[in-house]
Amino acid sequence: MQFRLRYELSKRMGWLAKRFPVNPPKIQSITLRDWKLSDRKWIWGHRNSIGVPLYLSPKLAQTARNILKGNLLLFNSLPYKFTKPEDWIIHPETGYHYDNRKHWTTIPDMSPVAGDIKYVWEKSRFAYLHPVLRYDHHFEEDNADWAFREMESWISQNPINCGPNYRCSQEISLRCFNWMGALSFYSDSASLTEERWQLFMHQVYWQIHHVFENIQFSRIAVRNNHAISETLALYIFGTMFPQWPNAAVWNAKGKAWFEEEIEYQVYPDGTYLQFSMNYHRVVVQLFTLAIRFAEVNGERFSDVVYQRAHQSLRFLSACQDPVSGKLPNYGYNDGALFFQFSDSEYRNYSSQLNALNAALAGKNIKGVKETEEAAWFGYAKSAYVTEDETEKDELQVFGSGGYVSIKETETLTFLRCGRHEDRPAQADNLQIDIWHEGENLIRDAGSYKYNSTEEDIRFFVGSRSHNVLMLNGMDQMQKGPRFVWLHWSQAISLAAREEPDHWKVTGEIMAFRQTGRNIVHRRELIKRKDKPEWEVSDRITGLKGERVEILWHPSEYCLEHFEIVVEESDGKILVPKTEIGWYSSLYGVKEEAPFWVYETHSTKIKTTIRPKS
Repeated sequence: MQFRLRYELSKRMGWLAKRFPVNPPKIQSITLRDWKLSDRKWIWGHRNSIGVPLYLSPKLAQTARNILKGNLLLFNSLPYKFTKPEDWIIHPETGYHYDNRKHWTTIPDMSPVAGDIKYVWEKSRFAYLHPVLRYDHHFEEDNADWAFREMESWISQNPINCGPNYRCSQEISLRCFNWMGALSFYSDSASLTEERWQLFMHQVYWQIHHVFENIQFSRIAVRNNHAISETLALYIFGTMFPQWPNAAVWNAKGKAWFEEEIEYQVYPDGTYLQFSMNYHRVVVQLFTLAIRFAEVNGERFSDVVYQRAHQSLRFLSACQDPVSGKLPNYGYNDGALFFQFSDSEYRNYSSQLNALNAALAGKNIKGVKETEEAAWFGYAKSAYVTEDETEKDELQVFGSGGYVSIKETETLTFLRCGRHEDRPAQADNLQIDIWHEGENLIRDAGSYKYNSTEEDIRFFVGSRSHNVLMLNGMDQMQKGPRFVWLHWSQAISLAAREEPDHWKVTGEIMAFRQTGRNIVHRRELIKRKDKPEWEVSDRITGLKGERVEILWHPSEYCLEHFEIVVEESDGKILVPKTEIGWYSSLYGVKEEAPFWVYETHSTKIKTTIRPKS
């Protein structure tokens, strides 16, 4: 808190801006010729060295051709057309035109007039270059000049340290990663002249300089995936360009800080402090980049990086639906996918998980079809981990993060029961997700947008959009400003065991602490073996006559093929009240979705979910 107050004061007084020059001097950089001969490499080389088998994918061809015409899919969900040079600083939804002469320290993250700044940042990540690189490789086309003109266009509209695209150091890091990937792929192209190379190097240097000067904000005030991206950027660019001023410092500190962030942010069981499946996938891609880059350049991280990467892979694989490849829509989902090397649906995690497995174990996951991303990032020459056959049990418990998964051939059952040492994202303790034959029967409503109406934000982050309980309309925790929750819910116990014909999971949390009382919610989940049948028993203690609401969010498929029966302890069947809420599978997209609310004053309730007769 003290750091943040000092930081805001420094920003308002103009002291912070002095560390970020607007018209910085040219720096001495390596020549294009010498860089091509250098032993400091990106993870893939020039296009003729890419060892990815050719595959003429119609979907890839259509995607790339749309991109070349200026048609982009922001957040992997929202189509927009970009045709003007100044589109880099215009909000595609609100039309707000940012002033690119203003220093970045004077531009707010939140503005009701401008709209969600992420819409401006999204294109400037340059992740859309990857489908074009893939297209050129597979279809033997050459769009090098187009890629470099895109980079030059961005540079013309974004003076160094000015405008909205310098507001976030993570966005800067991602942009530099993706520029470097294009420069390496097209390094032998006649379109990459010495003049262009020096322009790009000048820009990359000062962008990474920006990251270093602002790194403590991410490491102290934010401490999430931003800090992982930014410390990794310092290490990578400090390694690749040792002749740059401060490169040795960036390399050494970036590497040490990256290792610290991994150890702090990824729990020993592989779960992640942001309580979000999609943000965990973000970290998976950063793991893959880091591990492969270090190996390509003859270096190695401390053991904790490989251990936490392996455990992350184990956790996310355990929570992956075996049919669709998707994971529960759990926690914040902002549409992030930094490196796009798959034609699969955005919420299918197979490509990214397989690439990390290739970086760790030197091979593909058995039976996986999504192998292209692994081929681009490369396979470990000597495995850092060995596959453990005992990790394939159907029932898995992850105690540090507080998750349980039961994964059969055609079903996935997921429950969260967590004790919060780090800031919780949503009021969703004891959330249940159920999948059958690739369909998400009982689902999480998602997160929609970070900047939206108060009504939307309260619904999507609150208990009402989850398969949990509420009391008199109260969330499990008290909502504070922005991403803040007060009176955090806390797990008391979590246990799971296998019986001859079923699995049994029991979780207990202390919740509704804003009441000042010790209200305890105990949830018992039974999954019948080899049958799509579930029983959920809820018991609440510490009440004083409050109205209990049991919330279930069934998909349309569930409503058509399954029944949900809720009964009190005396056997009385409860009739649900249908409310109209929302479902957001992707960032910025929502659709009306009915959900069921069962009201009672009973403190013991049982729910049965089973196929219709």
